[in-house]
Amino acid sequence: MVGGVGLLVGCATVRLDTPEPLKVDINMKVDVEQKGGTAGKVEMTTLSAGEERRMLSHQVQELKNDHKVGEGRDGLLVLKEMPKDQAYIDYAKTVVAKENGAREKLFAEKALIEKKSEAQYAKEFAQRVRQASYPGEWIQEDDGKWKKR
Repeated sequence: MVGGVGLLVGCATVRLDTPEPLKVDINMKVDVEQKGGTAGKVEMTTLSAGEERRMLSHQVQELKNDHKVGEGRDGLLVLKEMPKDQAYIDYAKTVVAKENGAREKLFAEKALIEKKSEAQYAKEFAQRVRQASYPGEWIQEDDGKWKKR
């Protein structure tokens, strides 16, 4: 370098294009639901309980944040507060039913693996989800009383 200025000599040419178009192989299932109805609905019967729950997790959390659902002492979601809008009621009922179906499937799978009854696994699951709940979310205590965490 002379006087703080350097010269670039012999810069290489870099090709960013490809001779063939890029091919992407994607295999996915989509379950799209809107408040007020369903669109593009795909059955989730071939998914595992964990996959179903992951797909529903955002919707479930949205209902928890809106204080519409709570974590029941039996490990299932409970629709605590009915929304005012009928479309939102239908949406909430659908999400809760799907989540609870996936949870019951999970209870059966895990109970078999852990050599426990489904009721025992569900009770332990309920305890874990109550402890993991965020402040302000509805949870049901073992004695049946509801409170906000």
